[in-house]
Amino acid sequence: MNNTRELGERPIGALLAKYSIPAVIAMLVNAIYNVVDRIFIGQYAGEAALAGLTIVFPVMMITFAFSSLIGAGGASLLAIKLGEKNEREANHVFGNTLSLGFIVTGTMVLILMANLNGALSIFGATPEIIHYANVYLKIILMGTVFQMMGFVLNSTLRTEGKPILSMVSMIAAAVTNIILDYLFIGIFDMGVAGAAYATIAGQFVGLGILLSYYLRRKSILHPRGKDFIPEINIFIQIITIGFATFVSTVGTSVAMTFINRSLSVYGGLAAVTSLGAINSLFTFFIMPIMGITQGMQPIIGYNYGARQLDRSISTLKYGLMIGIVFSTVIFSLLELFPRQFVGLFLENGSATVDVAVNGLRIFIAMLPLLSINLMGVAYFQSTANGKVSMVLGMLRQFIFLLPLVLILPNYFGLNGVWMAAPIADGLAIAITGMMLLRDVKIKQSVQPILSEA
Repeated sequence: MNNTRELGERPIGALLAKYSIPAVIAMLVNAIYNVVDRIFIGQYAGEAALAGLTIVFPVMMITFAFSSLIGAGGASLLAIKLGEKNEREANHVFGNTLSLGFIVTGTMVLILMANLNGALSIFGATPEIIHYANVYLKIILMGTVFQMMGFVLNSTLRTEGKPILSMVSMIAAAVTNIILDYLFIGIFDMGVAGAAYATIAGQFVGLGILLSYYLRRKSILHPRGKDFIPEINIFIQIITIGFATFVSTVGTSVAMTFINRSLSVYGGLAAVTSLGAINSLFTFFIMPIMGITQGMQPIIGYNYGARQLDRSISTLKYGLMIGIVFSTVIFSLLELFPRQFVGLFLENGSATVDVAVNGLRIFIAMLPLLSINLMGVAYFQSTANGKVSMVLGMLRQFIFLLPLVLILPNYFGLNGVWMAAPIADGLAIAITGMMLLRDVKIKQSVQPILSEA
């Protein structure tokens, strides 16, 4: 049954609840298993192993960036085609999105596997932790195709009006990972290898649920063989629309590399390990915002394709309001109880706890308003404004954060490294806010003309 029509008809509040709540739940559970990975590693394998995972994080962000590029770009283009009632072209977009996913995944894995230790050294691995990083990443790369296909199909499912099934898939993946973490790390003492095997096993389970839906032909999409034949024009559209997500995620990876290096210089292993704990907490609490954003995108894209711009704008406003309120609550909890939160990842009595507490309090300073940048990028992405979304996606990590990471530690030492992130966030939020206000005014002035056409 075609559920996409409701995207253009149901009240925005009800739609956003239907699409965002499952995504938020799924992202929270997904974040939990990332946190559980690090809790088990930190408690059972030691701080050096946790530091190894911290070094691997930027590399994993690159693989995730490619998944996001294709999944977000393909889903946004698909939503627009469905809003235009162009089902034939929608099937073509779907087939090409999957083909692009396989091509990119294969190429990326081959390049990284060719010189794994060299890549890890570039990302800041030191002799005492490179073994842990190598073991973990080698296994993770084996399952990259599961991550890629899972992200693409989850994005497509939400666009089709099936957010619950997308949630079930992600929860199944996370629960599998958590159970196997306990078995592989806690019982069988497999260390970082156990964490990696648990991760890819979870991704495989989640992908299996998604594939069963499409193989049983429950989807409204029914691509033919020729729809999977690569078409450069569609590849370019997918990449252009999804590039903002890609740039933002790669920027995180590059920035993390420089942050790791600066932390190593100004704070040693304790600072690098602290970032592992901080990143886990930050990721855990930013995931619900990403869930709301994912819920918004098919609604915005469909209504943009259907020329109902006022509904796209209303969706953005609802999302921002919810995101800011939620982020403010989380920010308050982290600032009030930082020792309890970082203590989940670090050994009892470790001096690293004090370093992590200080870093956390500075690092999250702009969390309450971060939704403006994240949702702003998604909004322009969903309305096929790839150039603006790309620039906004680059602001936080490439344009602001990298220079600040290089400059501030010279004046403020270790605190300078921590300060770079919130300052970059604040600048990116201000610019994104101005761009959104400008675009909303333009669309509000055009809507009456479209309504009469």
